[in-house]
Amino acid sequence: MKNTARDFRFSFPLKHKVVRNLTIVTEHVGDLQVEGVGYFNPSASRLDIFDRYSVDIDAVTWAGKDIKPVLEVTGGMDEIIEASIRFFAHEFENGMGRAA
Repeated sequence: MKNTARDFRFSFPLKHKVVRNLTIVTEHVGDLQVEGVGYFNPSASRLDIFDRYSVDIDAVTWAGKDIKPVLEVTGGMDEIIEASIRFFAHEFENGMGRAA
């Protein structure tokens, strides 16, 4: 079967852990806007989300600026790629349920 491709866009929450009053607190710094194309492979196992879905991220923007090249150099893309696959899989499966 042929892979299905769809554009996606979502907000990735950017968080920072700090210590306040001797406790670790997670602060919400802002949201990164992630844009790309997601792919669905119907022949892959339903049990492995990372085989069944994949993504190509086109841009990661912060305050209107594309920071994807910076994230690639600093190693910050792994978490965003994983979140993108999970987001795309969730949206794709929900869309399939509505279409049926």
